[in-house]
Amino acid sequence: MKKWIWLAVVSMVLIGFFALMQMGSAYIGKSYTDTDEFISNYHYFETELIRTELDPPKVDEERLISSEDIEEYRSRFGTLAEQVRSIQDQYAFDIEEAKNMENKSLEQILTEERDKKIEDITSNFEDDDVVREKIKEERAEAAAQVINQMKNTAPSFKEETRYYVYELTNMKTGKTFTKGTLKENPFFEKKYTARMPLVSSDEIYYNYDVSMPESVFASNAEFEGTIQIDRELWAASDQTASMEGFTFAKTIFYILLAMAIAGVILLFTTLKYDGKWFTNLSLYRKWKDLLIEVRFLLVFLSLVIGLRATADLFSVIQYTWSDAMAQNWVRTIMYLSVALLSIGLTVLQLVWFIAYYKNERSLKAELQQSMALQSFYSVRQAFLNKSIGFQTLVLLIVIFFWGFGSALMLITPDLILIWIPATLLIGLPVLFFMMNRFGYLNVLMQGTENLVNGRLNEELPVRGRSPLAHHARQLNLLKEGVRTSMSEQAKSERLKTELITNVSHDLRTPLTSIITYTDLMKAPELSTEDRLSYVAILDRKSQRLKTLIEDLFEVSKMASGNMELQRTRLDLTQLMTQALAEHAEDIEASGLDFRINAPDKAICIHADGQKWWRVLDNLIINAIKYALPGTRVYISLNEVDGQAEFVIKNVTRYELGENTDELFERFKRGDVSRQTEGSGLGLAIAQSIVELHGGSMRIEVDGDLFKVTVAINKI
Repeated sequence: MKKWIWLAVVSMVLIGFFALMQMGSAYIGKSYTDTDEFISNYHYFETELIRTELDPPKVDEERLISSEDIEEYRSRFGTLAEQVRSIQDQYAFDIEEAKNMENKSLEQILTEERDKKIEDITSNFEDDDVVREKIKEERAEAAAQVINQMKNTAPSFKEETRYYVYELTNMKTGKTFTKGTLKENPFFEKKYTARMPLVSSDEIYYNYDVSMPESVFASNAEFEGTIQIDRELWAASDQTASMEGFTFAKTIFYILLAMAIAGVILLFTTLKYDGKWFTNLSLYRKWKDLLIEVRFLLVFLSLVIGLRATADLFSVIQYTWSDAMAQNWVRTIMYLSVALLSIGLTVLQLVWFIAYYKNERSLKAELQQSMALQSFYSVRQAFLNKSIGFQTLVLLIVIFFWGFGSALMLITPDLILIWIPATLLIGLPVLFFMMNRFGYLNVLMQGTENLVNGRLNEELPVRGRSPLAHHARQLNLLKEGVRTSMSEQAKSERLKTELITNVSHDLRTPLTSIITYTDLMKAPELSTEDRLSYVAILDRKSQRLKTLIEDLFEVSKMASGNMELQRTRLDLTQLMTQALAEHAEDIEASGLDFRINAPDKAICIHADGQKWWRVLDNLIINAIKYALPGTRVYISLNEVDGQAEFVIKNVTRYELGENTDELFERFKRGDVSRQTEGSGLGLAIAQSIVELHGGSMRIEVDGDLFKVTVAINKI
């Protein structure tokens, strides 16, 4: 039982600590009059009191009307010609219709109205006095409207603030404004002195929720005196509910704080922690058997729920108030119980974590054996061959967006206009491409099985230069090796015998001669001439034996590998010129104006010429197919910060949108994302080639302006 009390006390201490952080600044040493709500209400009272009682707005009827004011009024709706034309256009249709109906009286009325308006507009541009009077009338009307609106708010303001009493004196005129009787013990009081007066200013009026004309102004008066909130009137108002809510929240806060302090004292005295309390539980043994990912997930979820429950508790305490006090306490206790339970569950799991990884297992070792890390390693193995990993990733991405687009089309049927071409030109081609690859993989798997079963007559098909084709090539070599091994297995023993026989014979022949002539040299009667002759024979046979032995240790070497790029020194200026010349007829037929900015000198890079030709070819074809007819296409090649930078810009035929990331997706059509029909790969394969060379390819879209920038290190 003691262990559960310890857990509850720790949870209470944590909740008290959170309460201190969250609510301390709002309640410690604070009263209701210090709250933002009260301060805001009081500021509202000050402002409205000045507007309605102390210093109502005044109208400057003699305010000078300048020549700029007159010119602004005249040209408010355009020049004289523009305004006359606008009036004529407004009446033209109605007058013409009256003529067609032969309604002379209506035609006359409309004509007179039109002419009167034209005459009135014309007079504005001919006589300044006429304009000046109109401006005066406009200002007087606007000022009257604003003042009336302010007066209309006065009754509701007085009703809302009936608990205020005041005695304020205009320091300039000496006029005193009073309401009610000032008391000795008010609920709230604020005094204004000559050094800290209540000030009226234009800013008060311009903060009003209507448009204030410049002719309406304040006198900038200053007032001294006292404003109070009568305690009895305040108690009878509906504002006491807010104060009661504040008092209740402050009380609960101090209770939580006191319980937390008491809990800390208990934890250091009678409730000292025992490490075996929670590790002897059967629940702990079940917890240890869980995967490390599940354990981390559980503690994370309980922590999130605990923090959320604690935040809800504080929110209920501060912002949820009911006139029924019992309801407030029940709600608080209920939320406090949920917070204690969730925080306690989090603390319990943290205790288990510390005990488990301190005494039983190494966290590092368990993380290395975790399912998540093993899954990561497995996923990484999918990219041991980058081509296969990339193709699989492309397939998954296409399937995801295909499914997402299909679901989105059900919500927004108009998207079918995009979904159908995207399906035909992206989804289905990618699906067929990958199904073809999977079919090819099945063929290779069947061929491998045949190889295992000893059926070696059929060659595996080698299709293209893909990793699967390379694998098929290796399997064919393996199959040929197995076939050769099996055909030569029968000869193996004979070859061994022949080898031993031949080697023995070749070694025995010179060795026999050496032995024979050595014995002959032992004869004492041997002449010097014969002895020298035998030595020469011995030397010749020894050299022969040496050569045979060296021949037995002959070695062979093996080499394999496929280079993806055949890099050479490449003149990019010349390559760009050749690419443009290749498409000269297409450019002329397209109606586009190609503007070429090529450097005078050679800009060289280290690249595969065939593949880099394909990058330029794709970009030029893309511009020819998808640039707006009759526009210009700008192509430039420059050296920028040690890099060769190729830029092509054109105005697009189709609206592209702002998401340039989709333009790199494979098999996209030009009117959906970016795709040249000829290659079926378009911008995506161009980017792959550029990145394979260590370069970068960037697409920018500004409205209908489409820009591609390709950069690679120069040499």
